[in-house]
Amino acid sequence: MKIVSFNIRCDIQPVDDDAFRKMIAQLPEGAIEHAGSQAKLRFPKGDGINAWKFRRDRVLNKIDQERPEVIGFQELLPHQADWLRKHMPEYTFVGHGRDADYGGERPMIAVRNDLELLSYSAFWLSPTPAVPGSRFEIQSQCPRTCVVAEVYFPEQKLTARIYDTHLDHLCAEAREAGLRQLLAVIREDNETNPLPILLMGDFNAAPDDPELQPLFGEEGQTLGLKDLTADTGITFHGYGQPEDSIKIDYIFASEPFIGAHTGTSLWDDQQDGKFLSDHYPVETDFSF
Repeated sequence: MKIVSFNIRCDIQPVDDDAFRKMIAQLPEGAIEHAGSQAKLRFPKGDGINAWKFRRDRVLNKIDQERPEVIGFQELLPHQADWLRKHMPEYTFVGHGRDADYGGERPMIAVRNDLELLSYSAFWLSPTPAVPGSRFEIQSQCPRTCVVAEVYFPEQKLTARIYDTHLDHLCAEAREAGLRQLLAVIREDNETNPLPILLMGDFNAAPDDPELQPLFGEEGQTLGLKDLTADTGITFHGYGQPEDSIKIDYIFASEPFIGAHTGTSLWDDQQDGKFLSDHYPVETDFSF
């Protein structure tokens, strides 16, 4: 069994410097305390040779080659999600945009059709998780969501609950608030209907950053969660830019996934200096 977390990189378009400065000036005070390695703050100039239109066929070929049972995507824009749906008919996609009109970027879970998708839902990381487009006051202007899917794996005779999210990119306090909310949801779900857990996504923080300690510490341990990506090394590489490299992508799991875990690897494919994304997709393998 293969489970993959894949920040696919939104199809970014060039933004002029004045517009970008204006956007940053509108952020709440204190929102950019980690504007260095964590925020990866820069003037967007577009992705050039790594633009989505040049990457998408190689992304599709890699997925066809590996055939993971489940993929947790992050940063999909609507047209990227539509393209993947069209070209990946053997998968069912769940999740919606983070904005108030359900548009914009979104994490999505893709479930291979030989599995059984039992249910799915999504919520906003905010004080009002059912309100579309809501967010924590301190965070960036970007709302954040989590998509949840219950999936039955017939070969393993196993039902699991899968969470896929993308934490705030500018504010450590917002990342911690979102993570604590997510852990509370997992705990409540587990009390109502205990199931094995997979939690994946781009957390925009390194393993030793304070905002992730609820997950690495007592709260995560209480839920029986273990980081299966602990030995992967860097996952964000900024299209091969070593000064930007950092580990921020994760797959956590509970039993029986922990006991069945046989290895973790990165999809570090590149061709003529072109990558699948500015993140390495992370694959965890299991044998039951």
